Amino acid sequence: MDSMQFGSFVARLRKEQGITQKELADRLHVTDKAVSKWETGKGFPDWKIMEPLARELNISLVELIQGERSLSPTLTKEEAGQAAVQAMEQSQKNTARRYLKLLRWLLTAIGGWCLLSSLPLLAVLFPFALGYHPADIEGVIGGADGPTAVLVATAEPMFPPQVYLAIQLTALAVCVVLAVRVRKVERRLK
Repeated sequence: MDSMQFGSFVARLRKEQGITQKELADRLHVTDKAVSKWETGKGFPDWKIMEPLARELNISLVELIQGERSLSPTLTKEEAGQAAVQAMEQSQKNTARRYLKLLRWLLTAIGGWCLLSSLPLLAVLFPFALGYHPADIEGVIGGADGPTAVLVATAEPMFPPQVYLAIQLTALAVCVVLAVRVRKVERRLK
């Protein structure tokens, strides 16, 4: 079953009934955005919604699954089985696309965190790239009575900053590559 054909069929039947997307959504206990996605072919209703949707549109479940009005009110076992399998496959594809989209956004967020957390390390390792020059730092901390000693206690890092930077940039690259591949899989499922 083609989601575009299904969507235009649902939209046509809804308009024939004289009801809005919001009214249909309220009757089915879903959002009007869900109905809009069905009608534009960007989504497919969950299998549990199919029977109530068919009832609201005054057609049989078989006609709804096929995406067209049927001349005969019954189908053979093979036709009914094939229509059910197609509807379930479409529903599974939509669920998979939703999870892939969530994974892609998660990878993007992790990549953004890696990029932002590597900026301080870049400032330490490459101060000239950020516009800091040792000659710009002049003077001594202190007052009129003389210089002041500033003691700073820092923990010695386990690894040099270059190692941490390499790890973060590698994680960023992995996230970018995975996000691109997930997007390609998403597009194939449409």
